[in-house]
Amino acid sequence: MMTRHQLQAAFTFLIYASAAAALGSPFAGAQTPGVTETQDAPKTTEQNGVPNQMALALRVEKAHGGASNKISAFRSTIELELTDRTLDKGALVGLDVTFLEFQNPKLKRPTTLLRYEIQKAEQPIVRGQDRLGPWHLDKGKAQDLTAAGKERDLKAFIEHKNLAKQLVRFVKPADVIRSLTNCSEVEEFELKLTRAKSLQTLKIHGNIEKFPMMRNAGEDAAARLTLYIDKKTDRVIAVDVTPFDNGEPDAKKGERIKLGQFQVRNGLNVPHRLSYLWRDKDGALRSHSKVNILRLNLDPELKQKDFDRQ
Repeated sequence: MMTRHQLQAAFTFLIYASAAAALGSPFAGAQTPGVTETQDAPKTTEQNGVPNQMALALRVEKAHGGASNKISAFRSTIELELTDRTLDKGALVGLDVTFLEFQNPKLKRPTTLLRYEIQKAEQPIVRGQDRLGPWHLDKGKAQDLTAAGKERDLKAFIEHKNLAKQLVRFVKPADVIRSLTNCSEVEEFELKLTRAKSLQTLKIHGNIEKFPMMRNAGEDAAARLTLYIDKKTDRVIAVDVTPFDNGEPDAKKGERIKLGQFQVRNGLNVPHRLSYLWRDKDGALRSHSKVNILRLNLDPELKQKDFDRQ
């Protein structure tokens, strides 16, 4: 039976779906120290209506809102429903989430600050991450999640954090497409959405050095990504994530994220419904959970102290 901790994990998908535009491209390539090269921009071409990698990225960027100012904060209320027939189907969880990417001028990378509360829980559940690290409230008192005896809670929090990091990459999916290595050619593909419904898409797949997964909580790891783009709208409507095991993609541990119900927020097309499917031991997909964004406020004024444990 799925625990409440596992059920909560899916929320972060949401989180970053909301925060999406934020963070720019996390995939900018590093230049060899001491070497300055002048290179032509990658060519964007199409053949018989099928774009190459760079042309596809441009089309997807435009469809998802184009160039935009960085969004580093949001408040959101989401609803998560478990749909896996082998578990507690119908279980429903609501979460209030606050998120901020705080850039300390003394640090190279921003610090992820997070606070969320599970609504109507039997025992109030509040967790977060401040400048000191992850924490939670225990009987009204803030405690460090890295303390002895808190391993289970810490694992749940890491799952949430990883899911958030995953969605960050797909709010600006064009950056993901540009970042792929060992990339396939773009091809036309009929994607089966349900037993009775299919969609004509453009498909592209490639490798990514590090990527967080909802299913395999832990440190970011190498993965094979496949993106499906609606031919009519140029929006990314599904993503397959397959982790590597001993240098080879392991389909049995893969997952698919379907994105829908796009709404414009701050000039960005943000998915307000996300459906998750996990692969079984034979590689077949099964429904796992659905997330609905009920309320979303992009770029509210937040400060580091708003996330201090209390």
